[in-house]
Amino acid sequence: AAAVLYLLLPYTATMTGRVDHVLPGALVLWAIAAYRRPFLAGVLMGLAIGTIYYPVFLLPLWCSFYWERGVRRFALGVAAALATLVVALWLTSPDGTVFLGQLRQMFGWIFPNEVSLEGFWALPAQDAVYRLPVLAAFVAMMSTLAIWPAPKNLGTLMSCTAVVLLGSQFWKAHNGGLFMAWWLPVLLLVVFRPNLENRVAMLMLAPEWFPRRRAA
Repeated sequence: AAAVLYLLLPYTATMTGRVDHVLPGALVLWAIAAYRRPFLAGVLMGLAIGTIYYPVFLLPLWCSFYWERGVRRFALGVAAALATLVVALWLTSPDGTVFLGQLRQMFGWIFPNEVSLEGFWALPAQDAVYRLPVLAAFVAMMSTLAIWPAPKNLGTLMSCTAVVLLGSQFWKAHNGGLFMAWWLPVLLLVVFRPNLENRVAMLMLAPEWFPRRRAA
């Protein structure tokens, strides 16, 4: 039902060919599907960050979910994916200057007052300085969701993931609000999800890296 509803939206027909629209949301969606394997979920999240850096704001939330069990494996997966992307970027860059420029773009190392505005924030009636309080409110929301509620179950993780990705659209300088594919798949999962209160890391994850198969 969630997939059919997603395919019925005009946005899907218009923007599916845009990699920067579809790929980050797809990787985050597969990270949720692989939540029982923290390392794999971390790898997928790292690839999403390398595609477009905005999923980096999900790291405090996801680390909070895995805090009781699996946070080290998740962090190692994120670090491994990012390190692989950086090495691939180095091998494909013609010189160091190009590499540093692309690396800065990959991780969003741009001050808010230096970015070129497009979309809503580029309108003559909108002063760019108002992005700063919106960004501060977003950081406050992201920090609050990382702390509360605790512990988090899978339903909470999906809901807060959709909220963080949606919140990033309000201060995004480049066509903010148009990247629906970042948060829409996760939001549809929230709408159609069953009761997931018992899906917490302490109960669903194995305490060992390579869990032994139980005897029948």
